[in-house]
Amino acid sequence: MSEQYNDEVSKHYAAYRPPIHQMILQSLLANKPEFQYGLDIGCGTGVSTLALSPYCTEVVGVEPSEAMLNQAQTIANARYLVGDGENIPLSDNTADIITFAGSLYYAKSDALVEELQRVSAQGALVIAYDFEVQLSEFMQQLGIEMASSSSGYDHAINFSDCDALQELACEQGSIGLELNSQQLAHVLFSSSTRYQRLVDKFGVDGVFELVVEQLNRLANQHRVEVLTYQSCYRLS
Repeated sequence: MSEQYNDEVSKHYAAYRPPIHQMILQSLLANKPEFQYGLDIGCGTGVSTLALSPYCTEVVGVEPSEAMLNQAQTIANARYLVGDGENIPLSDNTADIITFAGSLYYAKSDALVEELQRVSAQGALVIAYDFEVQLSEFMQQLGIEMASSSSGYDHAINFSDCDALQELACEQGSIGLELNSQQLAHVLFSSSTRYQRLVDKFGVDGVFELVVEQLNRLANQHRVEVLTYQSCYRLS
């Protein structure tokens, strides 16, 4: 895909993101007291760090990609550090809550668990969560069939097989989002694969406006299902 297309995908990604991270953490942390120090491992551009920040006095997002961190949004009580799960740039016994938002699949290892034990304060919580936005139906309604992914990525990966972490909850569920046609179009265009298929179908000129128009013909509001995977642990 050309640099121009990549810029367009990034623009749509930034234009509208459903608050899924916030909704999942709200379900897990609504009745918990504020944490002093939060750690978000594999934070990307900081979307998940933003979701964690209301529950913490201070939060740190750790991400191996400097390019991603260069795009991270500024948050009053957050900072970002370059690192990964096996080399967390924090002092011992620091973090009161640690989150993995769609990053555990890439980070899980024995060395990660050892690092979690090192940086965690006594009784720290560890939360792993992920989600899948169900969009194939809308692509089909636009006349586009999407091939099934064969990447092997596991949205449901967790720490349930790890003796060092005591499982408090492990759940799968779903969230229903109500999006207007413009919001849905931004979500559709925020994937390079879907963007390319939409351009192939409708052409590059005015493609976003054309897709919004097509979606409006289907309905003014669209219910989008999001499959969620969440698990919560306490370090032994």
